Amino acid sequence: MSYSLGQRAVYASAASIVLPMNMLLMRRDWQGQENLPDTGMILAANHISHLDPLYVGHMVYTSGRIPHFLAKKELFDLPIIGRSLYWMKQIPVDRAGRSIDSLKMAEEVLAENGVIVIYPEGTTTKDPDMWPMIGRLGMIRLALSTGAPVIPVGQWGVHETLPKGAKVPKVFPRRTSAIRVGTESDLAWLRDLEQPTAKDLGAATDQVMGEITDLMAPLRGETPPEKRFNPAQQR
Repeated sequence: MSYSLGQRAVYASAASIVLPMNMLLMRRDWQGQENLPDTGMILAANHISHLDPLYVGHMVYTSGRIPHFLAKKELFDLPIIGRSLYWMKQIPVDRAGRSIDSLKMAEEVLAENGVIVIYPEGTTTKDPDMWPMIGRLGMIRLALSTGAPVIPVGQWGVHETLPKGAKVPKVFPRRTSAIRVGTESDLAWLRDLEQPTAKDLGAATDQVMGEITDLMAPLRGETPPEKRFNPAQQR
């Protein structure tokens, strides 16, 4: 993907701050970067902490690629941060449902062989034991509209440095960011369908969430639950 000198300068400036901070806060145990293709891709990761984007983004950046995230629109309205996000081609999402063509922007990034990082759960997990919840369909819709591969990513550990509700990271003891990048999810069966139904999209989403969970489970040394948590059923 091509970037202007100004955009590269913004990325380099951000990296010069974020990367050293990340390494100071946490150790790294990252594996599977060789599974990242040279083409545009959708990285689908589980979401356990507000620190997730910094460490997943760090992993992508050190693999020689630029990460693009779907971020809430309000961040883009901030004077300095918002301007930087636009320059870095991050993608605003309006959770209130007002019209922002996030899908079109994501498609443009993927068409230029960019990397889109998506948290299919849509928010940090609400599962009491922090396993991945059911996923939303947007990830699969984007994969179908662009033909981009979906790469599952399982991660664990960052929630110990910034637990849910915490405002300040816990620096000591120094913990480990563990990330596992899986191989491309086999969605050929879905792409071959002439008119996929909502049920098909749901099955494909659940397939990817299962792959994310399988990557995450060894990092925890635990067996995942048989049924994925659905926050809508807890209301």
